[in-house]
Amino acid sequence: MGSSSTSAKDNVTKRQPHRREQILDAAMELFHQKGYHGTGMDEIGDAAGITGPGVYRHFESKEQILAVGVRAKVTDALERSRAIVETTDSPELALDGLISNFVDGLLDSRALSAVLMRERHALAPTTRRWVDRAERLHVEEWVHVLSQLRTDLSDGEARMMVHAALWMCLSVTYYESGIDPKREGEVLKRMVRAALLCAAPRS
Repeated sequence: MGSSSTSAKDNVTKRQPHRREQILDAAMELFHQKGYHGTGMDEIGDAAGITGPGVYRHFESKEQILAVGVRAKVTDALERSRAIVETTDSPELALDGLISNFVDGLLDSRALSAVLMRERHALAPTTRRWVDRAERLHVEEWVHVLSQLRTDLSDGEARMMVHAALWMCLSVTYYESGIDPKREGEVLKRMVRAALLCAAPRS
């Protein structure tokens, strides 16, 4: 009896992370399609294959679902960028790595990337401040690399160009292009690289 009970508990424990991921994925798709305020917990539960009240076994509120999803996305982007910069000796290879990582991550989690942009206002103030700070640190990793390749740019110019290039990519989450995802990624990567390495206008 004890062995059977332990086995059942182990199975439930193993399902917990998977179920949380299902809920997060379902919620982000709904937030993307209907907006944060237009989505209810029952809808999230239905989309995740569980009853609405069942969602509360994993998350306290819709606000927490949004916060957990956004924090995970921003943390992953920052950690991957840092790893690329710290382990790549060539600034040119580091830039290529940053571009590929950002574009691939954007297209792999298109709904979450869109939610991060559109629903930021729905985050609790403390979470919003955390996200803002993490995104600034992420941008600085890019600025550090770009400044080594573009000695003609001031820090302010490099930072502005990084912001512009990243938002150029993020804008594609506002619509479905209908382009093959692999092709779309290739085009975006070339565009970002061209934008960051273009010649600066003469004063």
